[in-house]
Amino acid sequence: MMRRLVILANAFPYGNWEPFLATELEYLKGFDQVDIMSLSVRDDQRASVRPLPDGMRAHPVPFRSRLFYLLGSVRVLGDPNLYRELLSLARGRRLNPSRLVTLFIFLSRAHHEAAQIRRLLDEAGAAPDDEVVFYSYRFAYQPYMAARLRRRFRRTASVARAHRADLYEEYSPRGYLPLRAQTVADLDRIYLVADHGLRYLLDRLPQAAGRAVVARLGTTDYGVPTAVAPRARGLRIVSCSTIVPVKRLDILVEALADTSLPIQWDHFGEGELREQIEAQAARRLGDNVELTWRGFVRNTDLVEEYVHSPRHLLVNVSASEGVPVSIMEALSTGIPVIATDVGGTGELVRTGVNGILLPADPTPEQVRAAIEEIAGLDEDAYAGLRSGARRTWEDHCDARALYTEFAAELVGLLDYRQQSRPAMREGRA
Repeated sequence: MMRRLVILANAFPYGNWEPFLATELEYLKGFDQVDIMSLSVRDDQRASVRPLPDGMRAHPVPFRSRLFYLLGSVRVLGDPNLYRELLSLARGRRLNPSRLVTLFIFLSRAHHEAAQIRRLLDEAGAAPDDEVVFYSYRFAYQPYMAARLRRRFRRTASVARAHRADLYEEYSPRGYLPLRAQTVADLDRIYLVADHGLRYLLDRLPQAAGRAVVARLGTTDYGVPTAVAPRARGLRIVSCSTIVPVKRLDILVEALADTSLPIQWDHFGEGELREQIEAQAARRLGDNVELTWRGFVRNTDLVEEYVHSPRHLLVNVSASEGVPVSIMEALSTGIPVIATDVGGTGELVRTGVNGILLPADPTPEQVRAAIEEIAGLDEDAYAGLRSGARRTWEDHCDARALYTEFAAELVGLLDYRQQSRPAMREGRA
């Protein structure tokens, strides 16, 4: 008998997806074997494989298109949850062609990949008497798949992390997350990355009470700069995000278009709007703003750069977030933050403590005013923000503390389920 942790994660460790899972893996101790099921791995991602800690193995599950899953929907016609969900959508007057397609693809993908993973687990030597924790790194179709996989093992637990688009239905790709109630029922624990997410889930699915808890993401400590250049020589601003509509980089461009401050702005990240935002910046920014597009950079390299080439300020004007790891990384090196009050951002950024918290939908003028306010602080006040930033990270974002506790809970879940199983059957747990 072995104690196994089976992680269901999108493509990881292939390509660049799920970069923050790499930090968490360093602390996942207490299992005899950790198997990472790398879901929907594309051919181009196979060329880049990130190293894993000793005792962990990755098993790629090949990418299949939405059309593949839609055409394979016949495999789910015997699944009773299909008909329950259709009835629920019809009663709620939410049934339309888009949701119908999404539901069939959700179920078809879960059934297909579950079959692939069963084979991979057999090849990895998994036995029916193994004790297994299934850990879905996303709160989408993966927990439904885990519910099918766990039937073959003697003792199991199933948990999931919920981030942003896999939790907030209005920000999911098509505005619909199938089988929410069933997904909650299938899980022993749902780990929200922020208090805001926990409130959102419980407001919509009260039956998650007792299963849903906050377990924050964390970042590694790379230290703090020994010295920071005076802001009077030029304010060094950094932004770090994908270049997509929800990140609203156009607002930051407009905010900086009308300032007279000398600014060096570095943006880290890539995305579909790169050319559009570049063109906007070329038209709108004056000679006083020097913008450098840094592209994709590994998280470790990014934070080390913050230490060795300090920035004065990180700006995040996103329309939606879970809890931005980019903000945690900046706080860890003492960089104050200007950010919008969306998702769990307000649980980290506090005006006057470590930066300025903007309204959820700020104008460019409000963003510019906040930047100029921090640029105009005296040295003591600015140093106070840097100290507050680091203190916030130590209290809320330290990976060592957060992930050590999280790993211990995962190991303990198997024992908990064994002890509480009669009570759970009777509805008291």
